[in-house]
Amino acid sequence: MILVSLHEAEFYKKLDGGNVHCLLCPRLCKIQPGQLGNCKSRKNIDGKLFALGYNRFTSVHDDPIEKKPIYHYKPGTSTMSFGTAGCNLHCDYCQNWSISQISAESNNMINITSIQALEKVRNNNCDTIAYTYNEPLINFEWIKDTGKLAHENNIGNVLVSNGLINKEPLSELFGIIDAANIDIKAFNQDFYRKVTHFPGLDQIKENVLLMFSEGIHIELTMLLIPGYNDNKEEIKQFAEWVLNSMNDKVPIHFSRFYPHYKMQDVPPTPVETVLEASRIAEAVGMKYVYTGNLPYSEINSTICQNCGVTLVERAGYSIKKKNLGKNASCKKCGEPSDLII
Repeated sequence: MILVSLHEAEFYKKLDGGNVHCLLCPRLCKIQPGQLGNCKSRKNIDGKLFALGYNRFTSVHDDPIEKKPIYHYKPGTSTMSFGTAGCNLHCDYCQNWSISQISAESNNMINITSIQALEKVRNNNCDTIAYTYNEPLINFEWIKDTGKLAHENNIGNVLVSNGLINKEPLSELFGIIDAANIDIKAFNQDFYRKVTHFPGLDQIKENVLLMFSEGIHIELTMLLIPGYNDNKEEIKQFAEWVLNSMNDKVPIHFSRFYPHYKMQDVPPTPVETVLEASRIAEAVGMKYVYTGNLPYSEINSTICQNCGVTLVERAGYSIKKKNLGKNASCKKCGEPSDLII
């Protein structure tokens, strides 16, 4: 293994015998010399913890921001997306398992500094950087450093994450992250324990509320898996939590599951299950409910809550039409929308 530059991690303690205690996420790994933490991206080298994903990436691509999915923050723009290796969850159905479940010691990674990342943003006419693909928060140091530099250059920062991080490091990203889509795997702890292999739901919910309270634009995604997390009552409880803990305007995305990784024996989610989930959330009182991964090009338009006109007409990841005036107001009635442009 050759690393261009080793970057010492933040949020860890040195222990006796050359061991270290990682404090980045709720797993709180105690790591012996020469070993990796559970996320496979942080390594104890001679009694110091290093972030192996710093400046090293498996996946780099310019994407429509709607692909994240982020619908209410800079709709219709492109975001330069960066993914490294490893994850602090190990979902049996992970669609990105080929990068999320490998070590950041992999030789199949490309080296990109923060400055080079910003160059890619400009060269591809993107408005934002997205930290995405695998679990980005395990590359906390690069997000913090790159995110600060991005803001200095009027570039936004988008986080696509499972939300599993401790509160102290998360607080250091306040003022850096502008928008986040947090993947709520299920709304029951048993699912997290058995399918993601860590019972982190309560901490993730707390982190979502913290980010929301700090003014970060929040959107939430739930992938519906037949027989695992598609219970109507669970979906209702999830929507009620969003409504009562935040507000009725937080965008929710329900997505269709397709067999992946260790869950090849589970059938795809029936389309009706996804549509029913959206109806349940709307009946609870949520204003913006979207669907994803359906076998046709989804029509996920954003509607003015005052007059009913279509503010943003979408087909799949494409924007067909916008009816937005000054400061993202409705062109027809002038009502301020809930979009950030």
